[in-house]
Amino acid sequence: MRPLVERRLRLPPSPWRVKVTVCIAALCQHKGKPRIVLCTDWRGETYLGASETSDKLRLLPNGWVALLAGDLNRAEELVALYESHLAKKDRFADDNELFTFMKRPAEIFKESLADSYIRQSLGISYREFLDRSDKIPPEIVNAKLNEIDRIKLSTSLILCGFIRIAQDDRIDPYLFVVEDEDSHSNVVRVEDNFAAIGSGAYVAIPALHQREHDSEKTLMETIYAVMEAKELSRVVPGIGAATSISVMDADADKPMLWSITEAGYKRCTALFGRLGPKLNISEKTSEKLFAFNEAYLEPFDDEAEKVFEASKQQSSAQKSEAEK
Repeated sequence: MRPLVERRLRLPPSPWRVKVTVCIAALCQHKGKPRIVLCTDWRGETYLGASETSDKLRLLPNGWVALLAGDLNRAEELVALYESHLAKKDRFADDNELFTFMKRPAEIFKESLADSYIRQSLGISYREFLDRSDKIPPEIVNAKLNEIDRIKLSTSLILCGFIRIAQDDRIDPYLFVVEDEDSHSNVVRVEDNFAAIGSGAYVAIPALHQREHDSEKTLMETIYAVMEAKELSRVVPGIGAATSISVMDADADKPMLWSITEAGYKRCTALFGRLGPKLNISEKTSEKLFAFNEAYLEPFDDEAEKVFEASKQQSSAQKSEAEK
């Protein structure tokens, strides 16, 4: 594996770049040290088409890495807030301080969305709207507050990093997920072993649970597990075929990001051929494997068989009567 040492170019968001699909991060161990494995596809969809050209990984200050899913325009805005926020601090007194710190950019972003909505609809700022709410008809105030409550981030992030906690003088890996639902609860949460976002997460998460993945798994086990989860998620429409897998390493003074080589991808593909579900089975093999034997089934019970036969006879009689 070779280290990625250059900062990736972040292009300004285009109004046509709308949806991206699946990102996965998983904790593991390598030579007694924690690692974080990252996996994404490259597919981006717009109202006008789709292509395998969307890089969903962003390098942030103090060794943080962000994975993006959802509305890419909003994702870039939210990442920009985290970029400036994460540059302010690289160590924390305890977990509580860290968790509070990580929530603030998402809160600021929601405030900006509310402000933008009020400015567009009423021509005043959100702060002015609140200050002057007693002078605005109550039905308008309630309607606007209900609309603001329905505003969601419409994007998701996984924020990955190795953080120094002063309380225990340790450096631990963390996975923060930023994801907004209708209830607006746990918008920023911590995941212990792995995290997945995007439309493919509904397949990727069960796949990692099936592998019983946890932070004690080896590096190669984890690389394969996230690759398998991503490949299985392709059953969801829009998941791209192209795959990127990277490994975050905290051994150095600053965390480093390593890219999987062609040999690594070939090994994962070979493992998937042996361990993954068999999707392309020939007709001849299928006939042999799935040959049915009457011994495989029996009546549910005698009473149920009688009821079933009586139902068939009654249906047949009703049909004959109707034909007359």
